[in-house]
Formats: sequence, structure tokens, C-alpha cells
Amino acid sequence: MSLHPTNINNQLAEETPSDLINPEGFEQLFEANKNRLYRYIYASVWDSAAADDIFQETCLTLWNEFSKYEPGSDFSKWATCIAFNRIRVFRRTQNKYQLGLDDDLLQEFSNNLPVIEDSTIAQEVKWRHLDHCYTLLPSSMQEIYQHFYNQNLMAQDIADKTGRSIYAIRKVIHKLRKKLFDCVENKLAEMKNDQK
Repeated sequence: MSLHPTNINNQLAEETPSDLINPEGFEQLFEANKNRLYRYIYASVWDSAAADDIFQETCLTLWNEFSKYEPGSDFSKWATCIAFNRIRVFRRTQNKYQLGLDDDLLQEFSNNLPVIEDSTIAQEVKWRHLDHCYTLLPSSMQEIYQHFYNQNLMAQDIADKTGRSIYAIRKVIHKLRKKLFDCVENKLAEMKNDQK
């Protein structure tokens, strides 16, 4: 049976008697890290069925080896090391998932995962701010945005469609970019100030 991060806890509770480890401590650490762990595994094999199987094996290993985890140390790093070893074993037994990647490249990917995740999170935050800033635009600018960015129309096509001159459309697009850029930058600055 394959498990996804959302339904692994019930399976783990059935696998090991609760008096052998501290289930509350494990559950708290596991909940905080399970989605990241699954993404790491999936990014290593690019196959959901394989990722589900490796995730399940990793979770069971984490549960069974939790007594060896040093409280206060980085649970995420410990879990990723266990996942890394499960991925290596899986790749050796399943040649079709190797994708030409050797263990050194996989290790480098694993070492750089925090940087990749930080970059991805930062990009997601910017997209959320952009979505919010878009809602603040006047409806006429939203219309131009839709034509230019979502429908990939050229300025001349938008001018023909809206009955405006190409000069006017280019001016609106320039103004639109500046408004959105400034709005997103202001939102990011507000976030930084709130975190201080």
C-alpha cells in the first residue's frame, strides 16, 4: 500500500507499540517536516508511485529509529539522510529511475535542497503578492494585463482589440509593470519589517 504525507500517521501508529518511543514528540517533528521530505523524495525520482513507496519506507524507518534521534538536533536533516539512503537503495534496485544521476549528484542535490527550497518559497511569496497587487489595479489595467500576460497578445493586437493606439497600449503596459513591481517590492519590505 502506498502512503502519501497526509495519511501516514495512522499507518505508523499501527506499526510500532506506542510505549517504545515518544509518539507525541515524533508526531510533532514529523508533521512539521513531512511535506518537505516528500518533495525531496519526489524530486529525486520524479515518479509519484516510486516516491510514495520510498516515502512510506522512510517514514517507517524514521518511526522505528526515532529512539536514536538526538533531541534538539535538526530533525529535517536526520530525516533527509534516511530518505537519501532509501532513494539510493531504490535506485540501485530499479534501474529505470536512475535518470543518469549518480550518487554524487544526488548527494549534491540533497546538500543544496535548503537553498532550492528557500528560493522556491521566496518565489511563491512574490507570486502571492503579485496576485494581491493585481487586484488593486483599475479594471482597465487588469484588462490589459490579461491580454498581454495571460493571453500573450502583442501590443498591436491589444490596440486593435481595444480600439486604442499602440502608443497608448505600450504606455499602459509600462505603467502596469511599474505599478506591479513597486507594489510587490513594498509588500516584501513590509514583510521584512514585520519580521524584525
